[in-house]
Amino acid sequence: MEKSEMTVKKQGVRALPRIILFSFGIPATGSILYMISLVYFGADNWMLFIVPGFTALLYVLFRKLLTPAVTTANLIMTAVYALIYTIAMLVSGGSVYSLLAISAGVLAFLPYPGILLLMLLQNIALVAAASFGFSLVNTWLSLLLQRPLRSFRSRVFRAALAGTLVFLALFFVDFRLYQNRPEVRYSGHGFDYMNGWSSTDFSDYTVYSEPSKLAALDHPASFHIEKESDMPVMDGAEACYPLYAAIAKAVYQDIDRIEKNYADTHPGRENAQNGKIVTFTNTIQGFYRLVSPYIMGMTRVELFFGARPSKDQLDMADAEGAKLKITPIGREAFVFFVEPDNPVTDLKADDIRKIYSGEITNWSQLGGKNQMIRAFQRPQNSGSQTMMQYFMGDTPLKEPMTYEVVGAMEGIIRKVAQYNNENGAMGYSFRYFVEDLQQENDVRVLSVDGVAPTLENIENGSYPLTVDLCLITLEDAKNPYVEKMIEYCLSEEGQEIIGKTGYGRLKPE
Repeated sequence: MEKSEMTVKKQGVRALPRIILFSFGIPATGSILYMISLVYFGADNWMLFIVPGFTALLYVLFRKLLTPAVTTANLIMTAVYALIYTIAMLVSGGSVYSLLAISAGVLAFLPYPGILLLMLLQNIALVAAASFGFSLVNTWLSLLLQRPLRSFRSRVFRAALAGTLVFLALFFVDFRLYQNRPEVRYSGHGFDYMNGWSSTDFSDYTVYSEPSKLAALDHPASFHIEKESDMPVMDGAEACYPLYAAIAKAVYQDIDRIEKNYADTHPGRENAQNGKIVTFTNTIQGFYRLVSPYIMGMTRVELFFGARPSKDQLDMADAEGAKLKITPIGREAFVFFVEPDNPVTDLKADDIRKIYSGEITNWSQLGGKNQMIRAFQRPQNSGSQTMMQYFMGDTPLKEPMTYEVVGAMEGIIRKVAQYNNENGAMGYSFRYFVEDLQQENDVRVLSVDGVAPTLENIENGSYPLTVDLCLITLEDAKNPYVEKMIEYCLSEEGQEIIGKTGYGRLKPE
């Protein structure tokens, strides 16, 4: 056994100042230099190399003070940090933004105050990997600077090699957990489109898109609005955008040119309403633009397309003194869906209410597999959540699954976990979202009370969860073309566009 190895256990307290120097003092010095560089040169990613670079240089300069005890201390600290962080990641489901993971991460980053600051401001996952990596590099650097040719046969070297393998295994676990973290699994479709309002790519559904997926008549519309100033401003639920865009393209003269010019001159966040006349925000914002006369930076909506308003939205309208005119113009189905291999194909409406109130919790209670039902909900005041509350009636909804996410201004906030196609999952939406826009992949839509939500069953009303597709306006609308647009949507041509888009018509042929 080497003499240096024999003295590892004897160094004890005498080695403590060296351990503090190499494990904390030198990394902190490199990290402080990094913070100074941020102030003078900015936060370029390549500047992260300042920390390991200065650390390595200082290790070389003070190499005569290195001992096996320093190497062992670095190795133990790295292993403990990695183990604690992995446990925190396992408990939090891979969410690096959970309070538990952040707390565990802070422990590992204490030798690096500059990186700790960066961790709290930017990508915590990237900085976690960098910090653990720096600690591991320090271990090997201190080892190789101590008579490197003989160290390959030492116990410390073998311990460092074994520790590195364990660290890499833990890092792999952390990485996989991070890839499958709740804010990825449960954030919905994760498609940031139309300034963040939409979860669906509507690139082919604008009035100026080429090629276009919008439904179209096979002849010119019998009704036209020629002046831009006469065209009622539209907004609505996300699922309704392809419908009212198709109606506008048929009726509003040169609307493709008008909207294309607006899009070209109002790029990015400046175009917050995603259009000049054929606008899109979402159900909540669009309805507010209809009922409130005070809209900062946006035009007021005159035609709102969507499901019937929720109680909160009706209360909002009352508070604003807005009297609504709600006109059913088509039919839609509220549907429930499960995994494709779920043996349950039909549910009674009462059983669905029992699932979402928490009374039924396992698919075996309904003739399915012995597995827990993961009943996902949707965000409050979204169109589908409003419909779900109508469906539940007096039966209270159980608390929805949530996950933590970091907002730009709000800090750590909780969001409703949206559908993820995993074992036992169940979700709900409108049929047009699921089947025509194909927002959910690899799902099977359930029959309710023995009736499937086919377009035929929606139009004849036999599907029990058939709902009205509504055009909501104000009773005192001053633009005379608002009433004429209602009449057009109820006309034979308007119903043809509604049917071709994929919704049920009021009077099917």
